[in-house]
Amino acid sequence: MPNVTIQRIPFSASVDNKLRQLKGRTGITPNILCRLGFCLSLEERGVPTDPFHGDAVGREINRYTLLGEYDTVFISLLKTWATMNGYQANEDKDLNEVLVAHMNRGAELLSARVRTLVDLQNILPREPATKSDDGAKETDLS
Repeated sequence: MPNVTIQRIPFSASVDNKLRQLKGRTGITPNILCRLGFCLSLEERGVPTDPFHGDAVGREINRYTLLGEYDTVFISLLKTWATMNGYQANEDKDLNEVLVAHMNRGAELLSARVRTLVDLQNILPREPATKSDDGAKETDLS
């Protein structure tokens, strides 16, 4: 399978505006928001569309700033998604494009689902309630 070689991830102008609004509403930096959104995008059906259809580039974020020490994890998730969804990445360019598309779609998805910091709990997977030693129900949110 090809590798991801892109070093600066572009975001469309409309997605850039949504990231700025989300940061203002939640106080969370765009790189963390994009990581969350990326995971949401991987869960969605289908290949994300070109994020720049008729829209200019709003900002570019350095890949290391965006993914940090977890770069290998996020790239592995992308490659796993590609394999599981039959996405044919024949060249590095193909994986670069789908990474950019997932980052942009993810930010869009996150923007639609999160209005405040409290809303973030709604996108987290829920663990089934378990009984503690004293019989009370507990929920593991870690």
